[in-house]
Amino acid sequence: MIMLGNKSYNERGCLTIAGCDLATLGQELGTPLYIIDEDWLRQTMREYRSAFARFYPDSTIAYAGKAFLTSALCRILLEEGLWLDTVSGGEFYLAMQSGFSTSRILFHGNNKQEQEIDIVFNEGIGRWVVDSEQELDMLLNEAPRSRKGKLPLFFRITPGIDPHTHEFITTGRVDSKFGLPLVEGIAHRVIERSLQSGLFEIKGLHCHIGSQVASLDPFLKTVDAMVEFMVAFRQATGYIFAELDVGGGLGVPYLDEEEGRFPTIEEYAQAVSVRLRERCRKAGYPLPHLFVEPGRSIVNIAGSTLYRVGTVKRIPGVKTYVAVDGGMTDNPRPILYGARYQAQIVNRFPGDGARESFSIVGKCCESGDVIIPETVMAPIEPGDYLLVEGTGAYNYSMASNYNYLPRPGVVFLSGGVARLVVRPENWYDLIRRDITPEELQVGEQTATE
Repeated sequence: MIMLGNKSYNERGCLTIAGCDLATLGQELGTPLYIIDEDWLRQTMREYRSAFARFYPDSTIAYAGKAFLTSALCRILLEEGLWLDTVSGGEFYLAMQSGFSTSRILFHGNNKQEQEIDIVFNEGIGRWVVDSEQELDMLLNEAPRSRKGKLPLFFRITPGIDPHTHEFITTGRVDSKFGLPLVEGIAHRVIERSLQSGLFEIKGLHCHIGSQVASLDPFLKTVDAMVEFMVAFRQATGYIFAELDVGGGLGVPYLDEEEGRFPTIEEYAQAVSVRLRERCRKAGYPLPHLFVEPGRSIVNIAGSTLYRVGTVKRIPGVKTYVAVDGGMTDNPRPILYGARYQAQIVNRFPGDGARESFSIVGKCCESGDVIIPETVMAPIEPGDYLLVEGTGAYNYSMASNYNYLPRPGVVFLSGGVARLVVRPENWYDLIRRDITPEELQVGEQTATE
């Protein structure tokens, strides 16, 4: 039985999450539908805070918003005492508009734009993460007009660590597009220039090696590399970094068979904390305030996607295709990374009877629009509801309107109550930004006047 997360069957034989009947949700709110178990989400946030409070009390948990971000989630982050890691002006703006304190936001990005600098200089920021020397030049020119005092800076270091995950989600190798490389003294030079300018509040260093990391060893090597750089910088300049951000990247299971393959949050917190203490003690370096930036490991298992089955196409002796009313538009990860998922029938208990082999596919006009290439399940019929599990991270945030499909809504579930937090798009939403012939005509007349 497939049971990742807080799921069970009710007396009607229907699958539930946090006490909410999913078949009823599908009928009332429509599908596809992103579902977030708010109770599970909050529990995972608290596990992070509790684990690091135990092993490294002088620490901050900053949720990586790129995994999944809505106004409702920002409010939960505030309530649970987390910071927020943003990577664009859009994410920053959403957080600000939801009431999230800008003093608890980190701002990343390898190609920050003038508009993004403007909003941060006007509204303030917790930490600005410098990604390149050209970015520093830009900041040096703009710093005097900041309305919030000196900009608090982190410097993103590329530590040269390979986490042995998918190449598209590896970010810490020496050839990464992100961060200041250690080669030829580039990172050292940029930080020293910042110090000499006197225009910034230098807070510390940042790094991130990648996502869906399956072992602790890459994280430990990252701590080693960062402490080594901090010690070398102090020897050369006398400067001591007060803070260190080691990023995120802890992997999570997507399939029942992967349970136990990844370190737990507690194991991760203990390993990183112990290693940092050991390396700093050995080097005689003051313990820095520690930041970590989990994203996927907080939200992924809490999230699922609900679909309704349309066509069931049986090709005798070959394959049976089950087509749902979504696909690569709401879940691009299989076609991007070869990501694997598991699914369950929602509207009836699967029982112990017959099983069939199915390929779960989407409705997009692409042969590669396959959600699950092969799965063995109870017989599936048109009109059934299917739940694809472990879609909390990088599905809503990567969703598109390919084939002009509306993006799904988002519902948070807690204590038997369903709360719609993002309205589903409709066909009107798909065209509302298009300029009509009438508007074009008005524009042409204005241009000639």
